[in-house]
Amino acid sequence: MNKTFASSRLRLVIGNEVRLLLADRGFWIIGVVFLTLILYALSNGMHQASHRSDAQAAIVKDDAARRAGQFEKLERILAGTDRAGPFDNPADPTHMGGGYGAHHAIMPPAPLAPIALGQDDLFPSQFKVTYESRISFVGNNDIENPWHLLSGNFDLAFVVVYLLPFVVFALSYNLLSGERESGTLRLLLSQPLALATLLVGKVLTRAAVVLALALLVPIAALLVARPETAHDGMAAVLLWSAMVGAYALFWFALVLAVNALGKPSSTNAMILVVAWVVLVLVIPSVLNLVVSAAVPAPSRAELATRTRVVTAEAMARNNGLLSTDYEHVGKPDVLVPDGGKLRMAGRLRGMYMIEREVDALMQPELDRFDVQQARRQALVNRYGVLSPAAVTFEGMSALAGTGQRRHAWFMQQVTAYHAAWKQFFFSRVDAGRAIGPGDFREIPSFAWQEEPGGVVRAQGWLAVAQLLIPALILLLFAGWRLRRYSIV
Repeated sequence: MNKTFASSRLRLVIGNEVRLLLADRGFWIIGVVFLTLILYALSNGMHQASHRSDAQAAIVKDDAARRAGQFEKLERILAGTDRAGPFDNPADPTHMGGGYGAHHAIMPPAPLAPIALGQDDLFPSQFKVTYESRISFVGNNDIENPWHLLSGNFDLAFVVVYLLPFVVFALSYNLLSGERESGTLRLLLSQPLALATLLVGKVLTRAAVVLALALLVPIAALLVARPETAHDGMAAVLLWSAMVGAYALFWFALVLAVNALGKPSSTNAMILVVAWVVLVLVIPSVLNLVVSAAVPAPSRAELATRTRVVTAEAMARNNGLLSTDYEHVGKPDVLVPDGGKLRMAGRLRGMYMIEREVDALMQPELDRFDVQQARRQALVNRYGVLSPAAVTFEGMSALAGTGQRRHAWFMQQVTAYHAAWKQFFFSRVDAGRAIGPGDFREIPSFAWQEEPGGVVRAQGWLAVAQLLIPALILLLFAGWRLRRYSIV
């Protein structure tokens, strides 16, 4: 009977709160603004993700067309109906292994890519691979929009991480203090109504509104605009929903804890804003400073300087080859394969030797660079739990496939592809072997392999747990304080 009575009281509280919210102009303003921001963020995310997909599809199409054109040109050269050029000879492995025959390694967008666009300047999703050192193409990317680098992308992750807490604050900062200051709290509790029931009813009503906007609207929009999400990413969608729900629960738990202190509404608002600044802005900034001090970021300027020095030394060692005239000048026949062999011009062979030396000498530097980056990321993952905002952002980026872990998985595949590419062309250059029509089928091609789903789910559920634990602590604190709450 007691449970039934409490349940009926809770339904009455929720019904009354719904009527009060619907009659509140401020509630409508907050709801409309929040919904507008969500829809705009989703629209921007979908546009950017579609643009990236279209750009990558164009790259793949261009690679295939260029490879087909090179094959046809080689057949015409061997048939004697076309002449080989000094810089576009498909029979020359120094050409095909370099920029002329280069192919792209591409990481396609994940199904949930629109929710968190990531940072293309830090985690690029395609590279043009040649036999040159990995540093030559890893650092050779389009320059990102400076405004994006300064302000970041406006996506759903930004709205949830940074703006959702303010919606929670605006709707809930005076749950009890407002009733007490208006004199209605004593009147309400003079009825057969427990303080906990009143507070739970208020929170459930507001949480339903916030989660309906932050969860149901994005999910519905994604399923309508990107139907493939229903087939390829529903598990990620459910995990993302749990993450957003846990993040919202943390902020509602904080609101409950602050309300349970018994302070005036103005004090509650100040405490909540200060908590947002500390948890969302200060702690991540301090964490970044601590990580930078403990493990300094690898210097790209130093890496570039070292590359220039190594390149200059390699050029000096191969100066004899570089200073030779092109053998094809006045002798175009030397560019045509003869019995599977090809006489390569001295300058081109010299450039090949330089790139090979630079690749070998810079590999330890690149390995050190990668290790240092991994150590920094490990520290961020370890201590990022101090900020629920950092945990949520990293978790959402992981589910969207735009975070550091998926990019590291991509770089492993790029490194393996680069090694296979070098092996294929190095062996032919060293042996003086020409590229024949049959060799085209053996040229390594990049095939993206998605990271294991278990790894993604493990990181996602870990983020949910890291959000639920502090939320539970705050709820326990709120329950303890409410037992001592004064209604006057």
